[in-house]
Amino acid sequence: MIRDCRKQRGVSMAALAARSGLSQPFLSQLERGLATPSLSSIYRIAEALDVTPGTFLRPPGRPGTVSHESDPQVIRVDETAGQVAHVLIPGGRSTVLEAYEHHFEPGLGERGWFEHPGEDFLYVLEGEIVLEVEGEDPLTLRAGQSAHHRGEVPHRCRLSGPSAARTLLVVANA
Repeated sequence: MIRDCRKQRGVSMAALAARSGLSQPFLSQLERGLATPSLSSIYRIAEALDVTPGTFLRPPGRPGTVSHESDPQVIRVDETAGQVAHVLIPGGRSTVLEAYEHHFEPGLGERGWFEHPGEDFLYVLEGEIVLEVEGEDPLTLRAGQSAHHRGEVPHRCRLSGPSAARTLLVVANA
């Protein structure tokens, strides 16, 4: 998918590497199916090619329908961390909404700082996490609590203790 999109847009692999900040060998591995991109890399590639991140995720069902998919796509959140997200709404057909269920497991590393267009709504389903937004005090959120912030501001979530946590992240794109 990445290769097709890159070629359709007339972008060389070297240019995509420069625009996305990802290495050319890594992009080559992605295009040949030898590596799987993290959510962070998908956002970087999508921004570099001026497409929505959902372009590179499993396409959703018809707009306005209820998904009965019993096996949601699972993707790593970051190359350096073992944390994963279940893709609930990839945002491919509709650039308005994306949704992910993030799983935070102890000992699997922390997600790096992240920024993207739009706004984030974060709801803690289980456990306890710390939301860090650049320029603001860290916010500890427990099950049943939520937060909202601009996606353009660098941010990340991490476990606040030794127990696992799950969050629902909804991204609204303008």
